[in-house]
Amino acid sequence: MERYFSWYQLTIVFNSGPPASAWKSNASVFTKSVCRSGNHPIMNIILRIVPAAVLCLVVAIYLVYNIFFSVNFPFQDDFLLIQFIEAISGQQIGVEGLLTELFRTFNDHKAVVPRLIALIDYTLTGHLHFRFYIFLVLANIIYIFSFVFIQFRKMQLPLYYFLPVPFLFFHPLFHDISGWALNGMQHTFLTAFTVTAILIASGRVRGGFYLAMFCCFLATFTHGNGVLSFPAIIFYYLCLKDLRKAGLTVVFMVICLVIYLAGYESGQAVDLPKSIGSFTLSFFGFIGSGMSMWSYPETLSMLWGLVITAFMIYLIVKVLMGYFKKDVVIRTGTAELLTLFVFIAVTSFVIALFRSWTGSTLASRFQIYAALSTVIFYVFLVDYLPFFRKKGVLATILVLSVGYWAYSYYRYTGVVANKKTTYLADVYNWTTNKNMFSVEKSIIRNGDFYLSPAYAKGFFRLPAPVVAERQLDSMFAATPEGEDFKVFLETWTVERPLREGNEIMEMFFLTSHDAPAPRALLSDRFLVLRSRDDNRIHLMCANPKIEGRKKVFTGRGYFQPGFNTLLRSDDLSPGGYDLGVLDVAGHNAPVFHRLDRQLQVADGRISLR
Repeated sequence: MERYFSWYQLTIVFNSGPPASAWKSNASVFTKSVCRSGNHPIMNIILRIVPAAVLCLVVAIYLVYNIFFSVNFPFQDDFLLIQFIEAISGQQIGVEGLLTELFRTFNDHKAVVPRLIALIDYTLTGHLHFRFYIFLVLANIIYIFSFVFIQFRKMQLPLYYFLPVPFLFFHPLFHDISGWALNGMQHTFLTAFTVTAILIASGRVRGGFYLAMFCCFLATFTHGNGVLSFPAIIFYYLCLKDLRKAGLTVVFMVICLVIYLAGYESGQAVDLPKSIGSFTLSFFGFIGSGMSMWSYPETLSMLWGLVITAFMIYLIVKVLMGYFKKDVVIRTGTAELLTLFVFIAVTSFVIALFRSWTGSTLASRFQIYAALSTVIFYVFLVDYLPFFRKKGVLATILVLSVGYWAYSYYRYTGVVANKKTTYLADVYNWTTNKNMFSVEKSIIRNGDFYLSPAYAKGFFRLPAPVVAERQLDSMFAATPEGEDFKVFLETWTVERPLREGNEIMEMFFLTSHDAPAPRALLSDRFLVLRSRDDNRIHLMCANPKIEGRKKVFTGRGYFQPGFNTLLRSDDLSPGGYDLGVLDVAGHNAPVFHRLDRQLQVADGRISLR
């Protein structure tokens, strides 16, 4: 039988032409395993088109997924943008006042770039679009991914070696970035500015150094960690042995820090670690937290981060040996990807130093850096170690990557769906009662001086609620007798670390494991609470728990029967509440079930009767 293709070792020598003294990697010699299609152009086309089609499909799934679960609603830190517009729109504050508000410190950061985006949005449309900001976040995520792809293409490897990368990156591990407007803008814009600075620095364009410094400046005033883009660029110039530009970068970094620290106010979350163990766990766990979705998340994340960091240190030492050995050659793409990893590592060090006092820093809002670390690690393995270019090894890694990708969607879709349902509930709650349950009551009370005026003026605008209050009234009236869903109440004691001492909090979970029947994957389930004192009706997220992996992957459905609702001790005013469960699925008619139990709130305690 005729063979369609054979495998062999091919030595590739290429020279892209820049000055050898500045960039040795442009004349690199290395060995790669390459597929030769011979006289079979169809196979050659397949090997190019199929990986590209798979890449586009994975990205498309990711975009559709995040757009579906996004809601035009502000959550927690998003209130910063409302407060900013309220501060500058109420009076003629002038240029000085505008700059003061733009550069005001909030939660340890000067979020100038997100504020500017909100200002442009408000100027053009008259109100803020939080869902649009999430679209910007998704565009940034794709752009950051494209940076890795660009460096991979420089390595002259066939495209199919890149197949595991989109599966390792485009999944909901970092859902607090892809689904949270301000947090997403801060982390993705600062990373996008950093990779842009690296691309400009490596492009040797006229004035490129100053453009790279401007990108680092923008990163700094997007999120406080953005100032760490300067050390990353310093490292890049050191790789090129360009000591002059490395020194100038230090000067620009100092200038930027002086501007940043002017009027800086330390937030409540900043403190030194309580032990070297918590610091070490947070540092390596931050880098390796792509493993946090499995059992023993802290241990696995730390070990994975240690493996990644050890290999990166090996490559960094190999690159820096060029200062002592003239025959050391840097492969194309290596310095750029190492620079991005150095930025991630320095960010991990700073976060571990100042945030690990509260415990582990394995948080979704940071895990885009973990995903990038894993992707960079894989690309280097393929580039530097021939073992990872074997057909069987590639196939194994691809299967594991697809499994990892699928498990991430299984593991986090319940969390993402809960956030969407919570926001939809609060669209109704704020529109009807000027109330929210997605954040603690203290945040609403402290922010009411700008939230209420902003809503009255119209630039804090919400979409139409999924259900109207009169509909809910009629549902209660039409079902005077409640159903027995075997509802029970659990009380959890939660300890929250604060700098002045731990805060003890009580959480209540209202749960049923029996009914209603499992909700559809794309629907939303709400707990409906009607006050027996003033007849006000509130909505809360009541999505049930997810089924086990075996049942989900054998087609038994994603959600369990019943419902599950979290209540804080101060969420509801004292009194009694009639209860119901509401299912809403797109344009279909809502389905309502009245419960035969009532909720009683008194003295910070919640009970069933």
